[in-house]
Formats: sequence, C-alpha cells, structure tokens
Amino acid sequence: MQRLKIAVIAGSVGTSSMLCRQLEPLLGGYMQFLPYSVHDWTGTEEVDLVMISSHILFIKHSPFHVKNKTDILIIKRTLSKEGWGMIRQLSPGEKYLVVNDERDSVVESISLLYELGLRHVDLVPYYLGAPDNRNVTMAITPGEPQLVPEYVTHTIDIGARVVDLSTIVELLTRFHLLNSEMRGVLNAYAKTIATSNLGLQVTLQELVNGKNLFEETLNMVQDGVVTFDERGVIAFINDTAEDLLQSRRDASNLSIQQLLRYQGIDPQFLQGDVKDQLITIRDQTVIANATWIRGHSSVRVLILKIAKKVEELELKLRTQLRQNGHAAKFTFKDIVTESPVMKRIIGRARKMANNDFSILLLGENGTGKELFAHSIHQYSHRSKFPFIAFNCGALPENLLESELFGYEEGAFTGARRGGKPGLFEQAHKGTIFLDEIGDISPALQTRLLRVLQHKEILKVGGTRMLPVDVRVIAATHRDLPRMVKEVTFREDLYYRLKVLQIDILPLRERKEDIPALIRFFLERRGLPFDLSGPIMEAMLNYEWPGNIRELENTIEYLSIMGDETFEVEDLPFLTQRSANPLSKPEEEGVFRPDAVQAASPTFGNDGESLGENRLITVSAAGIDAERLLLELVLGANRTGRHTGRRNLAGMARERGLIMTENEIRKRMESLRAQGLVDIRLGRSGCMLTAEGFKRLQQL
Repeated sequence: MQRLKIAVIAGSVGTSSMLCRQLEPLLGGYMQFLPYSVHDWTGTEEVDLVMISSHILFIKHSPFHVKNKTDILIIKRTLSKEGWGMIRQLSPGEKYLVVNDERDSVVESISLLYELGLRHVDLVPYYLGAPDNRNVTMAITPGEPQLVPEYVTHTIDIGARVVDLSTIVELLTRFHLLNSEMRGVLNAYAKTIATSNLGLQVTLQELVNGKNLFEETLNMVQDGVVTFDERGVIAFINDTAEDLLQSRRDASNLSIQQLLRYQGIDPQFLQGDVKDQLITIRDQTVIANATWIRGHSSVRVLILKIAKKVEELELKLRTQLRQNGHAAKFTFKDIVTESPVMKRIIGRARKMANNDFSILLLGENGTGKELFAHSIHQYSHRSKFPFIAFNCGALPENLLESELFGYEEGAFTGARRGGKPGLFEQAHKGTIFLDEIGDISPALQTRLLRVLQHKEILKVGGTRMLPVDVRVIAATHRDLPRMVKEVTFREDLYYRLKVLQIDILPLRERKEDIPALIRFFLERRGLPFDLSGPIMEAMLNYEWPGNIRELENTIEYLSIMGDETFEVEDLPFLTQRSANPLSKPEEEGVFRPDAVQAASPTFGNDGESLGENRLITVSAAGIDAERLLLELVLGANRTGRHTGRRNLAGMARERGLIMTENEIRKRMESLRAQGLVDIRLGRSGCMLTAEGFKRLQQL
C-alpha cells in the first residue's frame, strides 16, 4: 500500500526533523513524514496533509498556503514521562528559568508545564536576546542545555517536547487507520508520555469507545453503509452492507471496486456523486447513493438502500395517512335507492371497482357522485390504502397545482421548509377523487394527462419525476363532450378519464327514491316519519333541480319549521308570492330554478334593468345588502347551488350588482350574529335559519 505523504512544518528544519523522527516509528508503516521549515514551505507541494508544529507558528505565519482541499493539523506536544518525573516534585516557591531558542517556544513550554500541573514554582522565560535575570540561578530546558546562561548553577534538561497522543489519534482517525494493531501501538506509546488529562489510558479508551459506539450505531441502520478513501480502500462496512455484498467484517485491506466486481457490478458508477441510482445485487434492486464526507475530501461513503424495504416503509406511511383521515367513509350500502335503474348503475360500479382504470362520474350537482367514488374505492383492492377527495373548483390554479403535485423547498415565496408532498403522492397505492374536473385550466389538464399516461408527477420547483401508483376517479356536472368541441377541455384527457363512465340519474328521473330518502333523512335526525299526504305528494311532484342535496336541505328546513300548523304552502320550494318583495308574485305551483333571479331584477337610477355591462355597487343601487344576501342564500339553497363567498358574489353579479368577497364575509358574519343564517364548514355551506326565513318574509 502506498504511504500517505505528510508535511511537517516548524520554525526550523531541525525542529521539524525531530518531530518526524518521533512520528516515523509510530506511523511509518502508513505515512511518510517530510520536514520543512516555515521559510522553505511554498504551498505547492503534493501532500495528503500538512502538520504545523505549534498554534503560535500557525497564527504568526497565517494564511498558510496549501493546495486546494489539503487539510492542516496543528501538532499538540507534551513531555516524556521521564522528563515530567524530573520536575513534578520540585520544591514549592522556587524560581526557574525556562530556556529555549525562541520567545514563542519558551511561551509554549511554560504553557505546557502549567497545563501538566507544575504550578507550585515560579517560571521565568529566557531565550536568545532576552535580558539576563541573574537572581535566578536554576533553569529548566526542553533539550536546549547549551542555551542556558553561565550564571545558572543548576540545570534540569527535561528533553525535547514530544507529539501528544491526541495528535496521533487524530491522524489515525482522519485516515481511518484506527484498527486493532494501531490501538496496541497507542497503548504502548501512552505509557511513555505525560498528559494533562486523567491519564492517557482513559483518553485512549474514550476514543476507542466512541469509535465502537459509532460502529454499533451504523450496524443498527437498515441501509448498507461502506466508507472508503479515494483509492477505494474500505475503512468500514456495516452489517447490512456485509450481508448484501457477502463481504467479511475486516475489510480494511479490500477495495470497494473488488467487492462490486464480485457481485457483477461495474464500479464506474462511483465516478462523481451518485444520487438514487438503481443497481442490482444478488437479484435485489438497490438504491445507491455515494458522496464525499463534508470536511474530509479523502473519505467517501456509499449508502445502499434495498428497494423492497423502502417500499415497505412507504406503505407503512401510506397506511398511517389512511389512519389520519385519508380514508373512504361510505360504501355501496350507504346509497339509498329503490330505483331499478339506479340498482343497475350500482351493479356496474361494483364491476368497475375491481380494476385500475380511470372512472368518470357524470351527473348534476347533488346526485351523489362523491358517494359513488367512496364506494368504488371501498370495493376495490386499493381499499386498505389512502382515499383522497378533492374539489378542483375550490382553489385558484396556482394553489391547485401545488396542492395536487406538491412542491420542493424554496419553490416559491412562503414555501414550507422541506417542501410539501402533493395529494397524488399522498394517495400512492390508493385512489384520488377529483371532483369538478371540468373546472381545471388547460395547463393543469396537461399535467394531469401526464399522471394518467406515465404514472409520474413533477413537483412545483422540482427537477425529478416521482413515480406514483394512483387510481383516478373524476366527476363533473359539466358537458365535457361539448367542452371538447369548444376546445376548452383536452380531448385526450377526456378519453383517458372516461375509460369507464357512470351516468348518475338526477332525482327527478328516479322519483321512487324520494320516499326512501325522506325516511332516511328524517330517521337520521331522530324525527318521526309522519309527513301528511299533501306534503308528500308535493315533494313527489317537485322536479328537485338541486337533487338529493336540495331534498336534504328541505328535510332540514322541515325539522326546524315543521309543527301541527305546517301546510303544503309552507314548503320552501312552493310559494304564493315571490321570494323577493320587489318583484311581482309568482303564480302558485312548482318553484322554478330561475325564480329567485327572474323575480329580483335590479334597477339603476334611471329605472332600467342593468345588463352585464352595466354593473353598479349595492349601495349605489340603494339596495339593502343584508336583505339581498338573504335572498341569494335562499335562492342558492332552493337550487342546490354552493353558498360560498365567491358563488354569492357571482350570483349578485348576475343581477348586475357588485359585491366584493370581503364585503360578503362581513355581512354574513353580521347575519350569523343575528341568528339569521347558519354558516357551516364543507360542502353544506350557508343556510337560512328559521329566523332568517321569517325575516325575509317580513321584509
């Protein structure tokens, strides 16, 4: 094995040569020590490490010039045990000159003596050029007796300072040479030198224990870990890597190239940094990563992850996500129906659940598309994995993209540290339900198409494609074929989504379900099923433009308002007059979905109806804003429309009025405080209370 080249720099070549002679017997089998004086050093020499004789020398001549990536180690020095024994029991209170060739060397010698514990005598510095101090007639010198002044009558030569054990241990650990052989050498050397610690054996044992703890920790890691130098010589291999590579524990004389070739792997892949590279070892797919250890440019670590274990851990995470709320809540048994047609549709949905093709659910708002999505997932082989439902019309495009696909750290201002996994990533192995798919932008349509085609996603701000295994169930109330013709929805995405298609009937086409649904909603609220014949007949004859959601809202209204005086005329969808007192009374009969808007024209100052291009504010129109909001909420409840701030602003705009979302929020809070509306989380949105309905009638 070629020896490492170590430069030793001191104030003079004599001192550096002496240090080299001390180090060579200990480490000469692994290292070649080259002496330099500080004045001869140029910084262009090809060496593996530079050692400086003292901290003072390093500071005095900084910055030291070295080749790129060459480390510097400052030598710590001590006394031989024999030299320390000559002075450790000197009489207290005596004065001694400490003699050396240079002032800096004297300062270092005195500091060392104090550190070792010689604090009961007075130490006076003396060096070439220092003034005489003739009242001090005793001297201590570290191997420089010829420099002692002639007036000194008693000299103690403690011998040249030697390299401290800590410096030798640092050398060995830096180059991963602290093996069993060198531990024996260190133990022997420790018995020959003095230390300021509790003992060299204690110091050495702490280092050895620390190394053993490090090795035991890496042996507990499930990944294979191999460290090696720039020549490929292995310094450490943990148990997992040993089993994977069929190696032996003591691999210090082996190379990583030999181990890899033995497994039929070309070691050329280790050129440069390796990140998430797939290799095959003994019929196992392994994810390899290799990089240089920071601060140690000559030490490299190879980490081998067995792909099967990675997948098992990932599945545990997915299961945890499922337990944290990403789970389907309904089954086909929760779909209330007496309709033969609906029962056939449910039967087809059960068959579709047993494969991985995309499913497109079509139907009007309120028909139960999300209920079908939950049930399909529950009936599929993915039922043990996450189910994530998401409304694509709930967020603007930029937020929708980061929510679906996730983002990397620093992708945009305000991005969470460490990034964020997207819903597709969280739904891995499971199902994602994308409601209102017809509302997404062309750009997001393109990204979604890639997920369906290639089963991979790219995070916002990311550069790597991430594979995902997700079944997509999409739903919309929009006319997608018409949107495809109008080029507002991608044709290829449409056909990718509708591999399997389910058309869910509106409630008006399965009126035999109305009694069963009424019974279900009443029982869920703990109310008796005693609707009068006329009320039931009115419900059966109504067209239910808001479908099951409107029916549920009606039952909720009955649960609040119903008593012995409740008549058919009191049903919210039947009225003898307009819901808006500004309009002419509606004729008796079924409430039309457009009744609220048609019965509530808004007039400008000139008395003419305002068109789309003539929008004015509510205050400019002289209209009571809270009264208007009560009308809009009632109309939305009757037609099954959402009652979020954005939708209410849109409904006001349809009347030619401008109301900002912030204004609507403040007004709705006021109405809620008055007990006129009930603001709920989720899809239910906002509803009129009994007081709100009475107030609107009074107005």
